[in-house]
Amino acid sequence: MNARMSAALAWGSVLLAGALWGGGALVAQFLIDGGIAPQSLSLARFALGVPLLWWLHWRAQRMRPSTDASWSDLKRREQFQVIGTGAAMALNVSCWFAGIAHLGAALPTVISICCAPVIVALVSVARGYEPFGLRLLGGLVLALAGVALLVMPASGWGPLPAGQVAGLVWSFGSAFCYALVVLGNARMPVRVPAVTASAWGMSAAALCMLAAAWPVGITWPLGTAQWLGVSYTGVVTTSVAYLAFAWGARRLSPTAAVVGTLIEPLVAALLAAALLAQPMTPRQWIGAVLLALAMLLLVRRSEAARTS
Repeated sequence: MNARMSAALAWGSVLLAGALWGGGALVAQFLIDGGIAPQSLSLARFALGVPLLWWLHWRAQRMRPSTDASWSDLKRREQFQVIGTGAAMALNVSCWFAGIAHLGAALPTVISICCAPVIVALVSVARGYEPFGLRLLGGLVLALAGVALLVMPASGWGPLPAGQVAGLVWSFGSAFCYALVVLGNARMPVRVPAVTASAWGMSAAALCMLAAAWPVGITWPLGTAQWLGVSYTGVVTTSVAYLAFAWGARRLSPTAAVVGTLIEPLVAALLAAALLAQPMTPRQWIGAVLLALAMLLLVRRSEAARTS
């Protein structure tokens, strides 16, 4: 596989992950409105997603001679990275829900989505994972502006409710954890396949969410529609999406990987327009164009880096 094809597939993988997460947001909202506690839904996402990842892992091992590293082959630092990435998955969701409890859905979502690329870019440049340049800066600015236009409420943000400081802290915590997930996947040991690392990481995430949901009580789906919705979020928007992201993130720069997943609010807006009769406004279409330009700029940046 040549470098151009590999890069195209990597971008396709992270875009697929973002699209699946965007569709899953509507399903999650339906389930939460139906009475399922956010912590219980997060637990179900990871717990139902783990079996598919382990099945794919074991099938891959049976189909070819195993030359991949086992858990015991990893250094202690690498083991910590795998487990830490999984824990960050769970903490990202938990912090986001806590921010929503204080501030409502809009502002924590913007903080989590928009601050994570900035954190990733700063860490990535500081650690030498990717060079700083005008294309990186331009892509980041365009992406953040596009997402802000996509998710900004029509009536504006308005005054923050009581408990705003705690809500902001939780929201920025969510962004920080999401950045850890991106960086963890981007720097995962090469000898550990993406499906294996995802299975290990998601097992850690499921255990973290079990510890968070058990003390407050677990709520169970009621009826066929809720069970189907929970199964969809576990298998499609968690297992498939995280595996696609983990595979693509290894083949892109960390900033490009996180910007690619910013397609999530665009997909959510398009699906809301198509399924819920909530048409996109001109401001949202401008945001979509800016987001597309950001991704195009980062693609050209990656091509220039390969040819130089």
